[in-house]
Amino acid sequence: MEKNSQPQDINVEKLLRHWLGAMKFRFTVAISGTASDFASFDADYGVRTPIEIVRHISQLLQTCCSTIAGSPRVRLESKGWYEEAARFYEIVEQLDQAILQFIPEQSVVENLVQGPLADATSHIGQLTLLRRLAGSPVAYINYSQATI
Repeated sequence: MEKNSQPQDINVEKLLRHWLGAMKFRFTVAISGTASDFASFDADYGVRTPIEIVRHISQLLQTCCSTIAGSPRVRLESKGWYEEAARFYEIVEQLDQAILQFIPEQSVVENLVQGPLADATSHIGQLTLLRRLAGSPVAYINYSQATI
C-alpha cells in the first residue's frame, strides 16, 4: 500500500474519544464476570493486584483530566473492587467531557498518548493476563471488530 502523498489532518478530539471508547470496551471485557476475590489475586513477584491496577488506571486517567482541564491533580483513595470499577467508568466519562470542552495543544496530546493513555491501555492488558493466571481467562474476542 502506497503512502498517500497528501497529508491528512487528524481530528484529535475524535481520536482521543475513540481511544477512550476502546479502553472502556477492553476494560469491560477484562473485568466482566470476575468475582470480588479476583481483586486481591496475587501473581507474586511484586505484581500489583487487580484492584491496585484498576486504581492506578483511574489515577492515570484522572491525571489526563487534570492536564487537559488545567486543574490540580487529585490523589485517588483506595476503594473496594466494585467501587474501583465504577470509578474507572466515571473518570472515563469525565475525561471524555474534558476532551469535548478543552482542545489540548498537540504537545499535550502527544504526551498524554505516549504516557498515561498508553500506560493505562497496557494495564488493562495486565488485567486480562491476571484473569488467565487466576483460572478465569477471557474468551477470544476480535477487538478490531468491536463496536466502539
